[in-house]
Amino acid sequence: MVALVRLDKYGTHMNKLTARADNAPDIDIANRIMNAMVVKGVNLKALADDTGISYSTLRRSLHQDRPDRRSFTFREFHQISAALAVQPSTLLPDQLAERAA
Repeated sequence: MVALVRLDKYGTHMNKLTARADNAPDIDIANRIMNAMVVKGVNLKALADDTGISYSTLRRSLHQDRPDRRSFTFREFHQISAALAVQPSTLLPDQLAERAA
């Protein structure tokens, strides 16, 4: 089990989540994106505007505890890293970033 942080719909309120093994990588990616959003001062609406990804799609992808959760596509992942001005590898779980290098 992995303890993670979750932001509310405005990208500011944080709660702890626990990841299940079946979606742990998705939760880790979502957690890293949300942490980058906090560091950069970007909320969910601003990220949606900057990436062109709909607010509801971002919300479903970032809030992995929801029954309607979904994974990011490669394109969405690239758009998010560009909008947050971070290297994509910094948003990947450590084991995936090592394989990508």
